[in-house]
Amino acid sequence: MNESKNQGSHNLNEHLSDLLLTVKEVAQHIDESPHVIRNWLRELKNHIDTQKGENNYHYFNSETIKRLLLIKTLTRDQGYSLKQVDYFLATGEDPLQPEIKTNNENKILKELQEMKEQFKKQEQFNQALLERLEKQNEYINESIKKRDEQLMQSLKEIQHARIEANATEDKKGKRGFWLKLFKQ
Repeated sequence: MNESKNQGSHNLNEHLSDLLLTVKEVAQHIDESPHVIRNWLRELKNHIDTQKGENNYHYFNSETIKRLLLIKTLTRDQGYSLKQVDYFLATGEDPLQPEIKTNNENKILKELQEMKEQFKKQEQFNQALLERLEKQNEYINESIKKRDEQLMQSLKEIQHARIEANATEDKKGKRGFWLKLFKQ
């Protein structure tokens, strides 16, 4: 039974250029599921030429089958996504030379340069702001220190004045007591 399958497959390869295959037949020929072939048709429709029959089925010729084998190799063996396969096929199957859009690149480079300059200006502004804040903090700390020193000096003067006032009152109070005592 395996010999007949292999023989049928061999005969299919010999007469492939003459045949038009359905999705199911192509899927069997390239060892993929019909679902995958239909997905490729949907996603890569610009790159897969098919002929539609009266029954509205897609039929594939030998060139299209070669294209499907290439897609299979790209997706299965090389790990391309369908978007990458689309790009590969759209650029003439040369992935090393993608289309260069200098206008967009120049615009992006210009915007990046402007952002870099703005970033530098922001860094300079932040640095100047930090320096001002540090100076202001030093000024506030010095002002607080001077105020504290003045308050301490005032407190010392007030305490000294109280001590002198109390001493004077004590002298007056003692003299006054002795004077009162002896004057009488």
